[in-house]
Amino acid sequence: MSNELNLTLPERKRPASAVTKWIVVLLLCVLAVGVANIAVTILGRNGKAPVPANGTLSKTAQQDLALKLEKQGLEVQAAAAWQEYLDIPGLGDAERAKVWYRIGKIYQEMGDPAQALDSFYRSESFRKDDEIASEIGRRTEECLEQLGKYAALRYELAERVSADDSGATAGEKVVAEIGAQKITQADLDRRIETEVDRQLEQFAAFMPDEQRNAQKERMLKQLTSAEGRMHMLNQLVAEEILYRRARESKLTDDAAVRDLLQDMERKLLAQKVVEQELGSKINITPSDVDTYYQAHQAEYVQPERAHISHILVETEDEVSKVLERLNAGEAFDTLAQELSQDTATKEAGGAVEVWITKDAPIAALPGAKDAADLIFSTEAGTVIQQPIASDKGFHVVLVREREAERQRSIEEVRQQVYQALRSQKEGEVQEKLLNELRDTYDVVIHQSALVKDEPKDAAENGDAK
Repeated sequence: MSNELNLTLPERKRPASAVTKWIVVLLLCVLAVGVANIAVTILGRNGKAPVPANGTLSKTAQQDLALKLEKQGLEVQAAAAWQEYLDIPGLGDAERAKVWYRIGKIYQEMGDPAQALDSFYRSESFRKDDEIASEIGRRTEECLEQLGKYAALRYELAERVSADDSGATAGEKVVAEIGAQKITQADLDRRIETEVDRQLEQFAAFMPDEQRNAQKERMLKQLTSAEGRMHMLNQLVAEEILYRRARESKLTDDAAVRDLLQDMERKLLAQKVVEQELGSKINITPSDVDTYYQAHQAEYVQPERAHISHILVETEDEVSKVLERLNAGEAFDTLAQELSQDTATKEAGGAVEVWITKDAPIAALPGAKDAADLIFSTEAGTVIQQPIASDKGFHVVLVREREAERQRSIEEVRQQVYQALRSQKEGEVQEKLLNELRDTYDVVIHQSALVKDEPKDAAENGDAK
């Protein structure tokens, strides 16, 4: 007999029917609780669908929110609210088309033509509603023009005004083939527009957006002529076949070529980083230009200036003879054509086309020391009654026109002011960017390492002084 104590309770046997009964009751309780939770979730306290736990509004509430944000002029928030409205289930295609059109209008009024275009095209993808079709067409054209996408605008117009499918296929006409590759009219036009954009990028600092777009239109008109298109097409084909030959000949395996490509890539990417920074940080408005002009008016003063005509001869005696004939009533331009030795101005009656100022050298009278004093002490319409000696000979000078010093108006110098302001801002942005990057990449420049060591005796002699 074991001396260990048994601490377990003796098992109490239940009838099978009782165990089954308890299990059934437990399952029924769980089911009842689950049904109650579902009912509360669906009906809420008042029998209405409550706001979901994620905060999504009802259709009416979301619409009211979007309209209120629009009314308050909060365009970004209003556009976001309308996009949330589009997530509500059960919207028909017609309603989605109208909402996307409304979002497009908001973006266009915000000055974001790219997002506006995206919204207008989404609207049309759901339904080309006759009620808003003409408005979408007009606004789409405005956005393409604002973006400077003139080739796309041309095809957009062709597609919208054509009565059949010819407009939609206007750009699909094949203009060249390189093996299996086909170059379409639209491909060529995009290439032309890309080339124009690249050329104009070089002058971004010197042209406001409006002027740059106007210049782009002029350049596109020239390049999209029959002759211009043929030239660009030949260039496009030549570049493609030369590129293919370079790849086939494994030119990129050459070490020198790889180094050159890497160097060009480094410079190009560095330039693009700067361009992106300038594009995001610089936005010059007309009021900015006006403010800069007011603060720098002294830089836009037009100095006293004059227009002259001259007759160049070899000797002072000849000057005396010319003056005698002029004082006798002969015309200055006639005598210039007859007697002047300056071939550049002779046929024009001796007229010097550029304005002359006191402080600037006079190209037509090189080395003439007293010329400016004589010219600006003589009344307009008067011939100077003494010879003016220069490195070329002797001159008889007629002062045709004089203008006093004056302040140039903002309308006259707006482009110059824009260029100066843009240049200043670009310098500030680039300097800040480079300083930030020097800190980020822990740049240290050892200037002393670039200075050549002076001979010891020279340094000592210098110290002795």
